[in-house]
Amino acid sequence: MHESDRPGVHPTVYRQPGGNVPTEATAVRDLPVDRVEGQTIIVEGSRVDQLTGQRVTLERSNAQRVEGRSVQADRSAIRHLEADRAVALRSALAVARVRELRAARARIGLLRADRVEIEQGNVAIALVRDLAGPALLRVPLGFLLAFAGGILAGLALSFGIRKQRR
Repeated sequence: MHESDRPGVHPTVYRQPGGNVPTEATAVRDLPVDRVEGQTIIVEGSRVDQLTGQRVTLERSNAQRVEGRSVQADRSAIRHLEADRAVALRSALAVARVRELRAARARIGLLRADRVEIEQGNVAIALVRDLAGPALLRVPLGFLLAFAGGILAGLALSFGIRKQRR
C-alpha cells in the first residue's frame, strides 16, 4: 500500500494541476477528524469538523466548517464555507460566504458572494453582486408560503386599521 493510500492524517506531497512544483501538504484519508490546520490540506473520504488552510481540497468528504483562501470540493458536503475563491463540483453547501465561486451541478442553501458562475446548479437564497452562467435560483415552498402569508397578514392589518379610523 502506498503511503498516501493509507487511512489517517499524514504529510504528503501535492502537485497543483498544470504545475510541476511539489508542495508539502497534510492529507486526511478515510477517517473522522475533529480539526485540521495547515497550508495545503487534502481530504479524501473523510468527515472533518473544522478545516483551516490556505488551499483546501475535499473529495468524497463531509465537513462542518471550512475556512481557506482557496477551496475545492468534489462530491462533498460542507455545512459552512468561508473562502476567497471556491470551486464546488457535484457538491452540497449549506452556507457559503465567498468572494468568487464556480459551481457545477452543486446544491447551495444560502450563498453570499461577489462573483458567482453556476452550471446546472441549484441555489436556495443568494446575495450575489455578479452572477454569470445559466443558473436556477430556487426558493423553498415553505419560504414562499411564509412570505405570502406575511403579505396577506400585513394587508389584513392595514385594512383593519383603516376601518377603525373611519
